[in-house]
Amino acid sequence: MRKFLRIFLIILVVLVGLGFLVNWWIKKNMSSGPEIQTVRVEPVMRGNLIETISAPGEVEPKSKVSISARVAARITELPFKEGDRVTKGSATTKPSVLVKLDDTELAAALLSAQARHAAQQAQIRVNQQQIAAARSRVAATRVTLAEANRDLKRQLELGKDVATAVIEQAQSKVDELVAQLRAAEESITADETGLEVMTHNLDAAAAEIARAKDNLSYTIITSPIDGVVTRLNAEVGELVVTGTMNNAGTVIMEVADLSQMLLNTRVDETSIADVQVGQKATVRMEAYREKIFEGTVVAVALANFDPNMSRGGGGNRFMMGNNDGTKFYKTEILLKTNGQRIFSGLTADIDIETKRWDNVLKIPSQAVLGREVDNLPPDVREQPEVDKTKTTVPVVYRVIDGKAVVTPVSIGGSDLTHTVIKSGLTESDVIITGPFKVLESVQNDQKVKEERATTRPTTKPATTMPTPKGA
Repeated sequence: MRKFLRIFLIILVVLVGLGFLVNWWIKKNMSSGPEIQTVRVEPVMRGNLIETISAPGEVEPKSKVSISARVAARITELPFKEGDRVTKGSATTKPSVLVKLDDTELAAALLSAQARHAAQQAQIRVNQQQIAAARSRVAATRVTLAEANRDLKRQLELGKDVATAVIEQAQSKVDELVAQLRAAEESITADETGLEVMTHNLDAAAAEIARAKDNLSYTIITSPIDGVVTRLNAEVGELVVTGTMNNAGTVIMEVADLSQMLLNTRVDETSIADVQVGQKATVRMEAYREKIFEGTVVAVALANFDPNMSRGGGGNRFMMGNNDGTKFYKTEILLKTNGQRIFSGLTADIDIETKRWDNVLKIPSQAVLGREVDNLPPDVREQPEVDKTKTTVPVVYRVIDGKAVVTPVSIGGSDLTHTVIKSGLTESDVIITGPFKVLESVQNDQKVKEERATTRPTTKPATTMPTPKGA
């Protein structure tokens, strides 16, 4: 019995040893062969592709007016409140009166200017009458002088028959009248110059009246546009002040045309060259999660936006929010609202369509890899898609007879998911699209098997060719 047990133990040990030996041999032979990778594959597809640039933005009205006072006065009336609609008027309707200011002081200033103007007019009339009287006196003096000259001539003609004293008296009278005439003429010239000065003073008085009337008209502020009162910053009884170089003045309210809304976006400097006026855009806002709005680029800044400067001193708070030194360019997009009221100040995400590719070959972007030219097979390096001036070239891996075949490609634009293939592939090709770890390590002529081959027959077959986004 003991001999039989000993033999049994020996046989058992031998069998266990043989089992370990066989297992080692099988593992050795399997590891020496190429590993078969499980991959996801997709056929090359033909379709359309749209290149886009993404940017953040903020909604604001296309037409927005800040209502400020042109004169310093107290507010007496504010007929409208926030949300009320106002109009700028037409040929048949009056504009909406937004603000009325106290006009007491300005009305008194107008009366004072009108009084000064009237006094100046009266003074001019007095001066004109004085000039007319002086001219009459000059005319009388000329008559008297003519008579004196005739008398002097007669006395001189009589000669020795007239005493010398009489002739001297006649001569003196002539000289006196000549002096009086010269003085009267100079006086008239001075009065005419004074009349010219008064005329200029009258023009200045008329200008004062015009300015007083203009200032008085500023006490009633009407709406410059058709729109809605979006902000009211003042109350009845407050004193408004006018703006200066260092003080923006009192902004009483804001009126905006909400029928046309703009998106102020900031496009990075690396992408701004592709943005042009007229390009289409899609807009998404958190406030309207179920809707995608359309838009059109209407303006592109020619200089990068300076965060230290802003339009009108206030500027857009979204555009002013960047202080990290990044350069971006302000781009305006006109939003198509289809009659829906959009709240001003909402943030949005914008995709601007910069280029469209129609009826092109496209593949998932993750399938495009970069490989060094020196590591490609010799026959592959000679393909026209290989640019030998570069160290790396874009390639994809086709699946041919169960093997991965490296294939150089010439690529075009891309969107968020797919890339355009200009050359190197055809619609009949099937390429490896994943998983990512396999794509990074896969080699030319390596055996592969499709992921769908590992699925169980009892389950519904997985879709191996998902429809790309945007196709």
